[in-house]
Amino acid sequence: MGKKVSYYRKLKGLSIKALADNLCDESTIYRLEQGKQLPRLEILNDICLKLEVSFNALFPLNEEVVELKKLCREFTYTADYPSLELSIVECSKALEGLTSIYLKEEFRKFIQWHKGILLHKKENKIEEALCILNKLVSIKTCGSELDISILNSVGLIYLSINNAEEAIKIYRVINERVQNQKIIEDRTLIPRVGYNYAVSLYKLNRFEEALIVMHEILLYMETNQLMYSLGKVYHMIGLLSKKCGLSTEAEEAFNNAILVFKLTKDQQNLTRAIIDLESLFHK
Repeated sequence: MGKKVSYYRKLKGLSIKALADNLCDESTIYRLEQGKQLPRLEILNDICLKLEVSFNALFPLNEEVVELKKLCREFTYTADYPSLELSIVECSKALEGLTSIYLKEEFRKFIQWHKGILLHKKENKIEEALCILNKLVSIKTCGSELDISILNSVGLIYLSINNAEEAIKIYRVINERVQNQKIIEDRTLIPRVGYNYAVSLYKLNRFEEALIVMHEILLYMETNQLMYSLGKVYHMIGLLSKKCGLSTEAEEAFNNAILVFKLTKDQQNLTRAIIDLESLFHK
């Protein structure tokens, strides 16, 4: 790992002093590169951010862990919580086989994150879920994609109990943080965080601000050729445009949402979009 840090530092043209600036002592970087010291996970994350490389770039690929993470995310997106529960059990078994203290700590945090999601979504234990998730990350020091994803889940819990005031405190910070990330492994993270930020603004009747955020998300998705939740993005733009008195823009957005929902066979959201489109003409 130390050799990789040294390689990426030199590739970026940074001295040890420049890399250490505002992160840690120069001696920490020197000893890390020499293989004589292992810094805290938070410092290593900050080093990766400054070098503009992903955290995983410093470690050998563990295919089992990668696959288990994919399964956990997939089951979370599809709300298949029994399967998510089984995957977490397998994750815990795989955790014991990891030798890198960094990968082990990061994977343990990933597992706890999904345990928190289960408590919220499957068991509706709001306080217990918040307790687990808030122990994993601080909004003051969050920087990694994992930290931002965990805080995104915290914000979703607050939105689920109609506490948009608490949710927006989180989304305001993590939306800015994720926008400033130079390297993004999960390209759905920016639209996920931005969408939830816009929902928080919507619930607080700050429609113009929310509409700006949604247009930024749409531009990002078009630039990066992302289809992730595109229908929901268009639908939200339609709702916000309607609130802002922009009937033509609302009609166009609703029609785009309907098209995407038809293509993805999302009947539930398709029905909602059709109803919202019809409401433009039947006030």
